[in-house]
Amino acid sequence: MRHGRETTAASRPDGAAAEGPASGLTAAGPSAGDPAAGHRADGPLTAHTRREVALADVSLFMVAVVWGFNFVVIKDAIGRIDPMLYVMLRYVVGFVLLAVIMPRSILTASRRDWQYGAILGAFYLSALVIQTYALQWTTPGKSGFITGLSVAMVPFLYWIIARRSPGLFQIVGAIVATVGLGFLSLRGDLTISLADGLTLVGALCYAMHITATGFFAPKVRPATLAVTQIAVSMVLCLAFTPFVTDITFDLPGRAWLAIGWTAFSGTVLAFVIQSWAQQRTTSTHAAVLLCLESVFSAVFGVLFGMDTVTWRLLTGAGLIFSGILIIETLPGRREKREPEAAA
Repeated sequence: MRHGRETTAASRPDGAAAEGPASGLTAAGPSAGDPAAGHRADGPLTAHTRREVALADVSLFMVAVVWGFNFVVIKDAIGRIDPMLYVMLRYVVGFVLLAVIMPRSILTASRRDWQYGAILGAFYLSALVIQTYALQWTTPGKSGFITGLSVAMVPFLYWIIARRSPGLFQIVGAIVATVGLGFLSLRGDLTISLADGLTLVGALCYAMHITATGFFAPKVRPATLAVTQIAVSMVLCLAFTPFVTDITFDLPGRAWLAIGWTAFSGTVLAFVIQSWAQQRTTSTHAAVLLCLESVFSAVFGVLFGMDTVTWRLLTGAGLIFSGILIIETLPGRREKREPEAAA
């Protein structure tokens, strides 16, 4: 589940696939500063760097597998405990784990860092709560692919904010993905279910989070950005959860396993693996591999009996995934290149 992207996404907010290695752990945008350590995508690769690239790609592939599996884990957990209680406890555990690993990121965060973290945390928490509640009434596969539409929304949000239009391929990709949503969710009276509608709203919140992170990430250390937004989300959860449900720690063992696993895999594991891997592979590789999250949400949904294979699922999911790939891999609106310096 997209419960680990508090820290990163591989695409740029304008929809253009970034070239070369991802410059550190940013979310929807190239980070400022020197290029990341590791190989240059446009230069020759040694045997050593080829092994690193292969290992990085495999690592990102495994992150996508874990994220897809988490849809099933979370659906099982919220069948046992209140969704808001799950989200709150998951954030508490995730924050504690990150605070133990990166205490300096909390202690050295500036006021501006906390302001950015507050904005991003609010966007991400809204998306997570909406998506988690909606998952009660929809399947992991449908939730995964509808949530994946956030990628198609980002270039258009960036267009609204920065007045920079997306490229032709981004528009085509968005149309293809939207047609896929129709196959996946539209009913006979051309309406969608409440659960799918809520999931789509959650995807919009994720897109807003990605877009905002694209603006903030170059100004803040990745670790600080991750910790501050998770901390703010945790505080908001602690403040609002008592008004929604009773807070209790007397939970089934499987619920605690789900909370611990998703907190670990969605925060610590995602941060460590992505921060290492995205410095050693290209942004396009990372984007495509991480988009496989939606595919694995459906695969695990079917394996655990939560999804049923139908022509609508296959057609809709295929079109949504194709639209996402078009947006992530084909060039966006071209920038005028600076004239190269004479040799």
